[in-house]
Amino acid sequence: MSQTQIQTELTPVALETGDPAADPRLFRRCLGQYATGVAVVTASSGAQLNGMTINSFASLSLEPALVLWSIARTSRSFAFFSQCQSFAINVLGADQIHLSQLFSSKQEDRFSAAQWQPGMHGSPLLAGCIAHLECTLEQTFEGGDHLVLVGRVTRIARYAGTPLLFSQGQYSIADVHPDLSGEPESAGSQPRPEHNLLSSIFDAHHALSEAFEEHRRAEGVSVAVARVLASLYARPGIGVEALARETYLGQRDVEDALAELQRRAMLLRDSDGGLRLTALGERSRIAIRDRWHAFQKAQLAGTSAHELKITLATLDRLLGRQAVAGVAHA
Repeated sequence: MSQTQIQTELTPVALETGDPAADPRLFRRCLGQYATGVAVVTASSGAQLNGMTINSFASLSLEPALVLWSIARTSRSFAFFSQCQSFAINVLGADQIHLSQLFSSKQEDRFSAAQWQPGMHGSPLLAGCIAHLECTLEQTFEGGDHLVLVGRVTRIARYAGTPLLFSQGQYSIADVHPDLSGEPESAGSQPRPEHNLLSSIFDAHHALSEAFEEHRRAEGVSVAVARVLASLYARPGIGVEALARETYLGQRDVEDALAELQRRAMLLRDSDGGLRLTALGERSRIAIRDRWHAFQKAQLAGTSAHELKITLATLDRLLGRQAVAGVAHA
């Protein structure tokens, strides 16, 4: 085999290619391959409070302590944040998806649905976050259709917890790479966290989702489109915001998935804003569901009915508790 043939076989085939100027949705999907943390930036101006979910937050400098984030000029909060002189970055933990969704929704009084206290500059500090960075505005930069805000960090606080991540159109959590699970000292990493139920649930979810990917590709859909299909099939007439909450996707990713379904003649929009599937969309959802059932049967082969019963009972209790917690923040 020639060197060229070997390189050809080892080079992965791109799922999509194109010009970002001609296909901005493809550009966003490509950017989604880069996992980011999730934060809520908050600020106050007199009696007025504002907050929004971001994943553009990044460190800029250690000396002096500078961070940055960016806001779209089309954002409803642009006028507020482009004039603010201070703000706080609230870094969300893995159990705070509800806050990410709350502060990316169109709900007017979001702070009434969250626990918080004012920081040193008056910016709200959300309870339960794994880090707070309180900042004064250092300077701003033009960034195309965004404005980049640089903040000088004046006070910080770090708490125990696992960060909430967003990657490939879905929420996820960080874990120690399996290649580093042997001798942490030799790899320069910290010891692996204690094995526990909740981390195992997250791990199992992502492992199964990745294993099922070939079935989604066979039906020509992404993870986000598959989730939207399932929700629309189960709840015809659902609105965009409820769809974003139910699928645990960001609003942009839901809108991208809806645009894809509409392009493929799988989506209908009601006059009142409700969404439902066409007959073609329903057939696609049923095909994916049937593949999932077969996949699930294969994955659970050898698992006893007793083991399944105990596992399902435990998950039902956890979901019941999560539902109660979700109502408290709704």
